[in-house]
Amino acid sequence: MRFLIVRRSLAYVVDIVLLFFVLAPLGFLLQWLLGIPPAQTGPAIGRTILWHFSLPVWIYFVLCDHAQAGATLGKRLLKIGVRTVTEQRLGWGQALGRTVVKLLPWELVHLAAFALSSDPGQFTILQTIGLTAANLLTLLYFVVAVITRGRRSIHDFLVGTVVQQSKR
Repeated sequence: MRFLIVRRSLAYVVDIVLLFFVLAPLGFLLQWLLGIPPAQTGPAIGRTILWHFSLPVWIYFVLCDHAQAGATLGKRLLKIGVRTVTEQRLGWGQALGRTVVKLLPWELVHLAAFALSSDPGQFTILQTIGLTAANLLTLLYFVVAVITRGRRSIHDFLVGTVVQQSKR
């Protein structure tokens, strides 16, 4: 159980980096094949991010959390997994709920920085509030994970899950 917070954090970084290196080229290729010009406005960039990154990432985390191992590629690499507090496999609702809450700060950044942007050179008060909320939530998630020594964060408490060392 030692260093679980570090392993959990590294697993998340591994997942995000892997997903970026897979999804970014696929997104560009898809746009090129379909003849879709690059997005030029904040809202258009926000829609592109939604389709090319957010939805595939959500699907990835839900499928991996629900899987028998309860682990993403990053978690598998670092030999950790997510289970219910009664050590069961996550149901679909738990996997989805965990993902929704876990990725809320990420989606707030996309919303505030892009979807709400009317002038790329100017941030509105609403955008500033959204970005501040995203950063505060991220900090809160991390503080809770540190307090629980990496076993649980806000999303885990809300859906009844725990991150633990893999038994395999």
